[in-house]
Amino acid sequence: MNLLEKARYGTVRGVELLADHPEVRLVLFSLQGGQEVRGRGEPRVHLLCLEGEGTLWAGEREVAARPGTLLAVLPGEAHGARAGEGRFLVLGILTPRP
Repeated sequence: MNLLEKARYGTVRGVELLADHPEVRLVLFSLQGGQEVRGRGEPRVHLLCLEGEGTLWAGEREVAARPGTLLAVLPGEAHGARAGEGRFLVLGILTPRP
């Protein structure tokens, strides 16, 4: 599966569930122009930037992200991703599935 081809950018953020198994849930977030996604309460989350630039955050931590940036989120910690001016593709990896 080519994740870059799965991106769905638009006036509304794109969210696609790629896998949903007891061990893992994979969610692809296609964001642009300041769009963001937020989460809280999942057991364990990793956010991986695949394309573009933006910000990944967890609790009080905030990191500038570009392709290859990975942020590990503590269980139950508030987290999210926010696009910069352009496109920002982020893979959310939740283990185990909530």
